Amino acid sequence: MFLKKIVLIAVFFCMVLPVQAGHEPPQAQDPYEPAAPASGSAMLVDIAIARPLGLLATVVGAAAWVVSLPFSLPSGSADEAAQALIADPAAYTFKRPLGEIPDCRFEDSYGERDFGERAC
Repeated sequence: MFLKKIVLIAVFFCMVLPVQAGHEPPQAQDPYEPAAPASGSAMLVDIAIARPLGLLATVVGAAAWVVSLPFSLPSGSADEAAQALIADPAAYTFKRPLGEIPDCRFEDSYGERDFGERAC
């Protein structure tokens, strides 16, 4: 019941926050480098919802990575699994400035996201 309330509140705040329409992402910029100062409401949502969810994703990803080791070690993909399951959520949680949430709506010209340097 408590988790359901948290999820509903998170969905509410995600829908209430204004979307930056027409925003073009910089081509050669670090995704965790702030483009402009974040607003107070963005910081509040970040610290109350996004950071705890990012921490939870990091912990769950670490557990999933350990479970996936018997399958990823023989195939040689343990490093990629660690990057996707642990390093990316940890960078999202601890590296980016408070209130700066990367915009994941934009895709490359081929319709696939560039997963070389994961921003989302």
